[in-house]
Amino acid sequence: MAKRNKVKKTQVAVSNSVKSTPSDKVSIALSAVDNLIDNENTSMLSAMADKLKSAKSSHDAADEVQKQKVSASLEDDIQALVGELKKSLETNKKLELENRQSVLRSKQLEDSVEELKKKTEADKKDHEKNSKELAVSQKKQSDEKADIANRLTSLKEQELDAENGFSQKHIELLDKYEDDKEKLLDGYNDRKASLEVQIKELRTSRESLSEEESNLLDEKLKELLKKEEVLADKEFELKQEKRLNDRKLKQSQLTSEEAVRYKIALRDEVETEYVYQVSTLENQKENLEQQISSYQDSESQLLSQLSSFSDIKRQFGDSTPDQVLAELSRLKAEVNDLILQLDKKPSEQIEAQFKGLKKAHEALEQEYKNTQSELQKNKTQLNKNRMSVIELEQVEKQKQVLKKHNELLKGALDQLSADVDDLVNKQQSKTAFPALLELDNKLRATGLTENVPLLNVFAKELQQRIAWDARENKALYYRLEDIQLFIAGLSMSRLHILQGISGTGKTSLAKAFARAVGGGCMTISVQAGWRDKGDLVGHFNAFEKKFYEQETLQGLYEAQCPAYSDRPYIVLLDEMNLSRPEQYFAEFLSALELDPKDRVLPLMTTGQINGPELLIDGRKIKIPENVWFIGTANHDETTYEFADKTYDRAHVMELPRHTDKFEINKNLDSVTYSFSSLEKAFESASIKHKDKVSELIKAMDESMFSDCLEQDFNVSWGNRLERHLVRFIPVMLECGSDVGFALDHMLATKVLRAGKATGRYDTEHEDISNLIDALDDFWASQNFQSKPEACMKLLKNELKKKSNI
Repeated sequence: MAKRNKVKKTQVAVSNSVKSTPSDKVSIALSAVDNLIDNENTSMLSAMADKLKSAKSSHDAADEVQKQKVSASLEDDIQALVGELKKSLETNKKLELENRQSVLRSKQLEDSVEELKKKTEADKKDHEKNSKELAVSQKKQSDEKADIANRLTSLKEQELDAENGFSQKHIELLDKYEDDKEKLLDGYNDRKASLEVQIKELRTSRESLSEEESNLLDEKLKELLKKEEVLADKEFELKQEKRLNDRKLKQSQLTSEEAVRYKIALRDEVETEYVYQVSTLENQKENLEQQISSYQDSESQLLSQLSSFSDIKRQFGDSTPDQVLAELSRLKAEVNDLILQLDKKPSEQIEAQFKGLKKAHEALEQEYKNTQSELQKNKTQLNKNRMSVIELEQVEKQKQVLKKHNELLKGALDQLSADVDDLVNKQQSKTAFPALLELDNKLRATGLTENVPLLNVFAKELQQRIAWDARENKALYYRLEDIQLFIAGLSMSRLHILQGISGTGKTSLAKAFARAVGGGCMTISVQAGWRDKGDLVGHFNAFEKKFYEQETLQGLYEAQCPAYSDRPYIVLLDEMNLSRPEQYFAEFLSALELDPKDRVLPLMTTGQINGPELLIDGRKIKIPENVWFIGTANHDETTYEFADKTYDRAHVMELPRHTDKFEINKNLDSVTYSFSSLEKAFESASIKHKDKVSELIKAMDESMFSDCLEQDFNVSWGNRLERHLVRFIPVMLECGSDVGFALDHMLATKVLRAGKATGRYDTEHEDISNLIDALDDFWASQNFQSKPEACMKLLKNELKKKSNI
């Protein structure tokens, strides 16, 4: 208030002076700015007043000549600038008032849709009026701002000639003006953002309103969109104006050479903007043309449909659609009646056949009448000549007698043939095992065999013989360790299980062994769904009095025949675990545990008199000692896991995926080794190393490894495992292996296999770790040459699984 009074006193003093100097005129202008500040109280004008005061101080400090040159023009420019600023502020106030009104109307729209229904027309008129006023005021404001910019530019050019720093002051005024303009632009942007929010809210609310309310909201939304477009245009104009001022400010600070470069750059920018606008308009034109084309296509289709409807209408004349449908139904019924009538009438082909048959009947009847007439004539003639042809009658009688006699002889002969055939069939039906009887006749001769060499030589020779199949011209590579394990397994058990992924040579190993030693081999393809012994060996049909002999039965019988009785014989169960071996192979599992002389498998309840020679009591078959059952197994979703009793009775081998190749001797002559010599070699090895194996078993029983298994895993071994060790380890030693490798294989497949000591959920990480330590200590105490690699692999994998839990 004190400042305002001070300004008024200054004005009074200035007005009372007789003659005003240029400095007084500048003071008057500053007083006018102070009054404007008091009235408007805006930071923009306050900053401008401060700059003008600073300019006045500089002006007062200059000499009189400079004051005379500049003050005259500067005074008028400042006064004009102040006036323009007042007009701009008034326009801004109007715009702010209009913005407030728009926001108020938007809030009213959100608060009550019903009120908008009543005042829609009034608001529409008000909006149109306000839009026009807003457009006029925006145009006026843009013109005024352009004029202000021109005046400020002119003022800047005048100040460039001043030597007292007025140029820098003028530039600061322009900067301040740009800041104020940016603030206004930010205000417009805020208003635009708020309008967009309102538009989104209106769109959201429109979905839940009725059709009439949606129409009202659409109209209001269009109004807001128009406002948004106006604000966007205004924003673009302000940005263009700011860009123009920036260019002018930059141009005022450039030298003539720089100004030329700036104009060139400006021209390029304008050309780029022009090209962009032209491209945009061309794209819009193309879009509109496409829309017009699509509308024309739609119109053509509609016209085509209309033409088609017109043709249809002309065809039916004045008939209505209901009449046409009724006529169509009547015609359909008539057609159906005609079809039924046509079906009842005989076809032309049937009529033709009937006429042909009728003609044939008439012809046959006429022929019959003619034949009867001729017959009657012949009878008459015969009666007339009968008395004269007595001799001919006697000859005829003799002929008839001979013919009858021949017929009787032919009947007797046919009966005799039938009796012979019946007797033959009855004789054949008494044989329930035709295939086994054929083997009796086929394999009566005893084959020549050779003795098996020393087992270490036999193992290496067997590796070479297995490796080359001269018949199929194919090479099979197996490690010497695998051959040694296979031979030792033959000594240990009559049941082998060969495991591993597909393609590792499981089936090939069994067949190649039989080929290499000159033995027999019968391959059995196990089928899914086998349940009992009948699926494996066959069954007896009491009605037909015949036994259906499966290949397994024929293989067991063939192994007993003289030709194979002293040769190793392999019954290969391919894909053994497609069904449960504990079901279809159960009787074999039990029989293989018995003494060899007690291994008998019953086939029938009553014996056959004329049965095969090697059957016991005509109904039982012996499981020969020279037979080994070798099963191959894959483990996937189509197979079953083996039960513990199967694993415990069998020799288990897992063939590796890849083996190293070696040089093959393809010039070996084929041999036939005897089963008896092979068994003798096994027995000799068992006796030779019996004490060593017994000491090993005793050491195992007394070791911490055994205690750890029993206490932490509840796993121990019995007599069967000890019998297997006594038969397995000696043969491994004789084949050239060592005790550590043989024991490692037995423990891994019999004791530590998955499901027994590993692969369990009731063991802990510490239990596995303690077992590994106990195994290492036992191995170290026995000074074995090889490490327990198979056992360690199982235990470390189990340890890793426990660590991940």
